[in-house]
Amino acid sequence: MVQVDLGAYGVKNPRPLTLGGFASGRGFQTHPVMELFFDGRALQLARWPNDGYVRTGDVPLDDGHKIHGRQGSKAGRFSYEGDRPKRWKNDNDVMLYGYWFFGWADSYEQVASIDTDRREITLKPPYHRYGYRKGQPYYAINLLSEIDTPGEWYVDRRAGVLYLYPPSDPSQAVVELSTVEFPLVEMKDVSHVTFEGFRWELGCVDAVRISGGDHCLLAGCTIRRCGGNGVEIHGGRCHGLLSCDIYSMGRGGVGITGGDRKTLSPGGHFVENCHIYNLSRIDHTYTPAVKMSGAGNRISHNLMHDVRSSAIRLGGNDHRVEFNEVYDVVWESDDQGGADMFGNATYRGNVYRYNYWHHIGIGHGGGEEESSCGRAGIRLDDAISGTLVFGNVFYRCSAGRLGFGGVQIHGGKENLVDNNIFVDCAAAVSFSPWSEARWKQFIRDALDSPEIDKSLYLRRYPRLARLAEDHNVNTVSHNLVYRCKEFLRRDRGQTRAVDNFIVSEDPGFADTAYGDFQLQDDAVPGFRPIPFDEIGLYRDALRTELPAQVIAEARAAGR
Repeated sequence: MVQVDLGAYGVKNPRPLTLGGFASGRGFQTHPVMELFFDGRALQLARWPNDGYVRTGDVPLDDGHKIHGRQGSKAGRFSYEGDRPKRWKNDNDVMLYGYWFFGWADSYEQVASIDTDRREITLKPPYHRYGYRKGQPYYAINLLSEIDTPGEWYVDRRAGVLYLYPPSDPSQAVVELSTVEFPLVEMKDVSHVTFEGFRWELGCVDAVRISGGDHCLLAGCTIRRCGGNGVEIHGGRCHGLLSCDIYSMGRGGVGITGGDRKTLSPGGHFVENCHIYNLSRIDHTYTPAVKMSGAGNRISHNLMHDVRSSAIRLGGNDHRVEFNEVYDVVWESDDQGGADMFGNATYRGNVYRYNYWHHIGIGHGGGEEESSCGRAGIRLDDAISGTLVFGNVFYRCSAGRLGFGGVQIHGGKENLVDNNIFVDCAAAVSFSPWSEARWKQFIRDALDSPEIDKSLYLRRYPRLARLAEDHNVNTVSHNLVYRCKEFLRRDRGQTRAVDNFIVSEDPGFADTAYGDFQLQDDAVPGFRPIPFDEIGLYRDALRTELPAQVIAEARAAGR
């Protein structure tokens, strides 16, 4: 065990972790998060169990709390099995991380008391937004008593002492502690500035923040090993990332808000030719590779992988998501997609074209047996409508018996799924249809929302004039479906299925064993060729080499 007096190195206010998370009463992690790195690798804050999760026992307080038919309690109190928490009685600041009610709503919670006789844990308020119920996954973290594996560490914040069980001889390693509690770059109302070839790392919050201004560019830069997001862009016009690498982040990759939803003026922001991976180390859900909202922005030619939840979260209008490769995402969180949209029937004009989605929801850790809802390549959740999904390849998206499959539509209408390839998916397209009453209640005030200009929207998107009609009616056309367990899952006969090619023999893919789904132009008459070899990263003056080994291994069957 190594023990370090942080005060001797000028660290006066050590903060290894703060409470928060998507569904906590505290919101997301917004405070600085200090982390320890050993030869470039983020070390694990001491936890139990060392891997995976344990499950909550009974929730003893019966307060009648129910959501979607599932019963629990609003109060943070539950039982546990075994005697492990006896070790924690003398630990300060014990925290638990878990999915306390749903598999898509996580948070860090602080322990108020442990009754080792009754085997019950009581948490400190404010409590998790959805409450607590039996059988949910969690683990304990931030415990000195649980440093039992090489690489675990803990900070006694009161004494200012860091404890480390080193994975190897620390005198022969580079050991780094992130302590910078402000963005490494912050630009407000700045225009026409380019950062080329910079590397930013070891921050405790977001690395780069840009607000206002126009035409600022991050080109060929590397952002890594920070506690927050890589880049946050708010407002302004035509800011972008080109050929950057973002990885080993506590939260997400890039967050962009740009363009005016009310006037539909495009933001013109873009993320292009970037390699974004190994994210969501601290906050596990809703911390994607790219989160984009507003109007008229673009995500293109990126390689995104190794994220516990979605790779892309999209909100707003007239965005383009094209020529991206996405894999090994949604391998822990439930009820999400490699790309996810949620909750607004006036989000229109969005296009997903020529992307490659593979090994979604079946990577390391998650497993479909943990999923009560499902995972998908693209998820159009809660009334998302009028979206075009064209020319994508979906391979092994929720490939098991359960799961949403390639594309999942939850209650929306007028979505067009056209000319895509589906291979080895649980289903090509799945649906969660809504009742007419639910639909009309949800969209009752949609066109009168102050967020939009009703007359402009009706001109730009004429079908909105019939928003209340034909709910659950979507079109699935000209798709090539091979070795999927189902074509249309939970379709109630409302889907317009037109000229789809459902085949039992390989139609002539270049090499399915290595995930190469290039087709000869005339392999399937009537199916329009997908430029498969153009998907993903490309070489340019900033990215002279591609991560060939990463791509080859990812595309190999059985990834």
